[in-house]
Amino acid sequence: MRAHTVGSGNSPKKNHYYACSRARINYAYGTCSNRKSHRADRLEPMVWEYVSGVMKDPEQLRDDLDRMIELKRQGRRGDLGKEAKLWADKLAETETKRARYQEMAAENLITFEELRTRLVELDETRKTAERELASLRSHEEYVLGLERDRDALLDSLEAVAPERLDSLTPEQRHQFYKTLRLTVFVQPDGLLEVSWAGDPEGTAICEIATLSRSGAR
Repeated sequence: MRAHTVGSGNSPKKNHYYACSRARINYAYGTCSNRKSHRADRLEPMVWEYVSGVMKDPEQLRDDLDRMIELKRQGRRGDLGKEAKLWADKLAETETKRARYQEMAAENLITFEELRTRLVELDETRKTAERELASLRSHEEYVLGLERDRDALLDSLEAVAPERLDSLTPEQRHQFYKTLRLTVFVQPDGLLEVSWAGDPEGTAICEIATLSRSGAR
């Protein structure tokens, strides 16, 4: 969903809503069943009430974040260091074999057609090793980023008294949302599904809550 601002006649007052951008673009095609707009002044306080409640218990928040980071770290099977060494060794091996095959071809021990076939096989092995190493590095960087965000969030909370959380500006609240990796889904019936400290694939989520206009459930 995206934020939309609507004027009120000649009044300077502006009303802010959240609405599905796909529904606006493809309305005639009926590709989105959630076409209803939702008032920001009703949804945002509900989300903040829930999130501020989470942050007012920093010890529990730390435990939840630590658990989520550990789950994410274990998301790949086996020892990451050993796996990285295995693929690095495989990459070095392909270069050694490439040089040896080229020497064999130069000495007429294998034909150039055989050389071409073996080099193609080595190239596939090299691409696989490079892809796996890049994936491992990306995974490790993601986990390190989670740890940095956790520390930054908890440091920020230490500097803010619990009773001051409710007086934060929208920009300050948004920064907390980013650090928590907050995601909010608005259901067609107006219920909000809030998840935090997860990733784009929806895994390693610390908490999921469903909020209604009568309060959190």
